[in-house]
Amino acid sequence: MLIGLLFLVLAALELMTGAAAGGGPRMLFGGLAVSGVWTVVHLLTGAAAVFCTRSPRWAARFLLVAGACYAVAGLAGLLPLPDVVTEALPLNNAGICLDLAAGTAMLILGAGWLRRGPARPR
Repeated sequence: MLIGLLFLVLAALELMTGAAAGGGPRMLFGGLAVSGVWTVVHLLTGAAAVFCTRSPRWAARFLLVAGACYAVAGLAGLLPLPDVVTEALPLNNAGICLDLAAGTAMLILGAGWLRRGPARPR
């Protein structure tokens, strides 16, 4: 639930910067490049995370899938990408670090949650 709320707050902050209005990438907190596409991605990620809190297994699977997606996005930011991709999903150093950190954290949490298994009654 906490991760979903963090993504929803991030999307709300992006909306306040006017990222959804278009006109190219905007800067959040003076360093994080955001765009309308990133705002939609963060809104969908937050909504999916909140929805997946209904079941521990759903939450763990969400963390693994979303974590892998964000880690891949961070790794892709290290590669030279075509201009079409970088205009829709701008990635600067801060964005790459944030995506790699969030992806890694979600992968670790999801893997630990699945490994722990369901709670046993005492």
